[in-house]
Amino acid sequence: MKTISVVVPAYNEEACIPALVEKVKEAFAPINQYQYELIIVDDGSSDNSFAIIKELSAKNKFVKGIKLSRNMGHQAALDCGLKNASGDAIISMDADLQHPPELIHEMIRLWAEEGYEIVNTQKLENEDAGFIYKIWAKSFYAFFNRYSQIKLTPSGSDFRLLSRKALEAILSMPEYHKFYRGLVNFVGFKATSIPFDVQKRFAGKRKYNFKQSLRLASDGLVSFSDFALKFPIIIGAFVFGGVILYMFYALTSLLFFNGTFEKGWTSLVAIMILSFSIQLIFMGILGVYVGKIYFEVKRRPTFFTEEKVGDFPA
Repeated sequence: MKTISVVVPAYNEEACIPALVEKVKEAFAPINQYQYELIIVDDGSSDNSFAIIKELSAKNKFVKGIKLSRNMGHQAALDCGLKNASGDAIISMDADLQHPPELIHEMIRLWAEEGYEIVNTQKLENEDAGFIYKIWAKSFYAFFNRYSQIKLTPSGSDFRLLSRKALEAILSMPEYHKFYRGLVNFVGFKATSIPFDVQKRFAGKRKYNFKQSLRLASDGLVSFSDFALKFPIIIGAFVFGGVILYMFYALTSLLFFNGTFEKGWTSLVAIMILSFSIQLIFMGILGVYVGKIYFEVKRRPTFFTEEKVGDFPA
């Protein structure tokens, strides 16, 4: 009998976890030809999340828990869960039930019956997302898909199914800054996507703030695009072209039209400030890439496990 692993990163989700367990149990009730496990990764919560996971694991054999030593971030917690999953197919989702467990049956069907190695999901509407966040998300996907070496599904999420083959391929890439939405598409296996309406949070407030979204976007762009490194060449070419045109204009004016040019400090200072600003921007771009390389070469683990509950393979 094949096994399905459901991996759920959780940070301060004590109010959501019991409902999550029940919803996952209900989702697997009509597909009893599969064994399943629910791995909840407590990403250094400050509430009673792990104590609740322990209680639920004692009552439900399929519930397993991993407590990280501190808050490592969503992608690191997801990485931990995927590395500890033993299933033939692995489904990742959030703990707040904005990712509807009711889609699990269809995701498994597409994998088992139609041969898809990857089943992504695409968000149609998010009632909890503000207007600015929606504009930011659309802009990010448009920019990423234009300049990256891979394409992302617009409004994609970390709610997906991976076959064991696809997961092993993804885990073979030992990157420190994980951007799973990019890594999943990078491996290139047969994939499809299911649209869904994002539900309201079952309880609590959104934990993933705008700053964390920016950091994740930065990791994704730096990991899969070198456009920023080429940007100085493009700007330099435009500036060089502008200088050549200006010199041609000045020379033509002096030789054929008796033109004169006023001397002044304003234009000189403005040009110097503009030049200095552009240099700082380019140095900052290089600094971002060098910083990513700095963390990559250290080869530090992305997470540390403090405690486990449930029946994990030795």
